[in-house]
Amino acid sequence: MANKRLEELLEFVESTDLQEVVWEKKGSLISFRRSGLSEKASKAQSPQPVQNQPAGSSATPAAATNAPEALTLKSTMVGTFFRSDSPNHPPFVVEGTVVTEGQPVGAIEAMKIMKDVIAPKPCKIIRSLVANGHPVEYGQPLFEIEPAPGEAVNV
Repeated sequence: MANKRLEELLEFVESTDLQEVVWEKKGSLISFRRSGLSEKASKAQSPQPVQNQPAGSSATPAAATNAPEALTLKSTMVGTFFRSDSPNHPPFVVEGTVVTEGQPVGAIEAMKIMKDVIAPKPCKIIRSLVANGHPVEYGQPLFEIEPAPGEAVNV
């Protein structure tokens, strides 16, 4: 790829509020991801809603935790994250829910196939980190968790 085209792509990314751009052509793949918000983007960006109640109601994300070693439950695949199995159903879990090993806590849809996000061990959901209907990447944290009483959680 010519340096001029690469420079044009970089200028395009810088001129937008996009957080990630992926460009593919004839077997070549270029991906740009911002590590921080520009001043322009941070002024324009509003908080993303996190669905803690049934569809239609939303709350703003809680402030970041002060815990230095917060445990997270991460996505096992790329797709779209859903907090419930249907728009008319309540979410699988809300903040404060204590779950058992193997219990569904969300779902990820990819290519029209839904896969449950399963709790690996008994734990308590501290915070939802992804809004309902938002895309997720492999390994992206979905929930902040803490061990259930008497349990050690290795996620």
